[in-house]
Amino acid sequence: MGIFDYKNLGSEGSKALFADAMAITLYSYHNLDNGFAVGYQHNGLGLGLPATLVGALLGSTDSQGVIPGIPWNPDSEKAALEAVQKAGWTPISASTLGYTGKVDARGTFFGEKAGYTTAQVEVLGKYDDAGKLLEIGIGFRGTSGPRETLISDSIGDLVSDLLAALGPKDYAKNYSGEAFGNLLKNVADYASAHGLSGKDVVVSGHSLGGLAVNSMADLSTNKWAGFYKDANYVAYASPTQSAGDKVLNIGYENDPVFRALDGSSFNLSSLGVHDKPHESTTDNIVSFNDHYASTLWNVLPFSIVNLPTWISHLPTGYGDGMTRIVESGFYDQMTRDSTVIVANLSDPARANTWVQDLNRNAEPHKGNTFIIGSDGNDLIQGGKGADFIEGGKGNDTIRDNSGHNTFLFSGHFGNDRIIGYQPTDTLVFKDVQGSTDLRDHAKVVGADTVLTFGNDSVTLVGVGHGGLWADGVVIG
Repeated sequence: MGIFDYKNLGSEGSKALFADAMAITLYSYHNLDNGFAVGYQHNGLGLGLPATLVGALLGSTDSQGVIPGIPWNPDSEKAALEAVQKAGWTPISASTLGYTGKVDARGTFFGEKAGYTTAQVEVLGKYDDAGKLLEIGIGFRGTSGPRETLISDSIGDLVSDLLAALGPKDYAKNYSGEAFGNLLKNVADYASAHGLSGKDVVVSGHSLGGLAVNSMADLSTNKWAGFYKDANYVAYASPTQSAGDKVLNIGYENDPVFRALDGSSFNLSSLGVHDKPHESTTDNIVSFNDHYASTLWNVLPFSIVNLPTWISHLPTGYGDGMTRIVESGFYDQMTRDSTVIVANLSDPARANTWVQDLNRNAEPHKGNTFIIGSDGNDLIQGGKGADFIEGGKGNDTIRDNSGHNTFLFSGHFGNDRIIGYQPTDTLVFKDVQGSTDLRDHAKVVGADTVLTFGNDSVTLVGVGHGGLWADGVVIG
């Protein structure tokens, strides 16, 4: 059972659903956070914060900011379309659906009723080689708008956020039906005409879009002739949670928006630490970014009104970090409430910051901890318990504090170092095909301190007696 396993799809089926839902969700934003994401990666939140904010607005030669029309920016919206098409999805037009409501030039659908007109959603299809429709994807957009109308649309969405939190009663629950009742009927009719059922529909969204996912799940039995009652619902960073387990609610523990509302209503913890576990939510996944790692940034209380904490809410941080969890060799060992630390540091911070479980502003973490590195050169530190550490593709340095850790090196890892390695630790190696047979892939070199895999190597510093271990088997 993996951390994102859903319904009875099994591990591989759940991974495929996650990938589809994430691709649709990221497309719904049209790369709006591209400038901030690239600026943060290059400059961080420390002394580089001004450059990060400039990148968010103006972009650069390798990113597009929120202000449109900057001539040296790449077309990140075009890149968003190419990415979702690469994932197998193609936008479905209003004319194809027989829909006459408001649609912009990109094919994004807007809310239908007064008070919901800034709500936005994408409808996409997945086809086989012969052009037969196989699945439909529905991606709700979070609080924001197109670059051209970002401020006005965001204000409208913020009003929706406040109404969901403070009233009227059941506003959050009815959100999707009020905003897109007619469109979703057209989609259901179109799907039925092509021989599809609700089981062939993927519904996803992030933030306010995640609220829309939970709303649609709540309404699915009694609206739209029950067509969507068996659809697959995946929400990212949603402030609300649908009753039961119909929705898979995925989020970072240190995301100030995720689980901010108790079901669908505001309470005092919404302004502070809201780490209450729910049946449908992941509860202990941490985005280890510059804000989380910094003692200075954490002097101010963790709160939804503390703007720097929102770095953990960015769609790109979800797309990259959560995908590394799905692709981890430890995935099947993670349960819904496992503690998972995901390295999301900027380049400047990564050089001198140890990725570890700080357990900040949250309920106490229990059980095993999984630490997932990035593609960069990470510094990773295990705790006193039995941690599972996967460095990633960079040249990582891993510090062992317990002697009971499991280190996973999978695929094309870099030239890594393990400091304080002890023979009670476990080394697990997987090649790109997933094999753990070392005979064709590794050898012990020198004084039993370096393992080499082709041009890659793992240096063990402080090796004790008893040999080296791989997947529980002594090899030296």
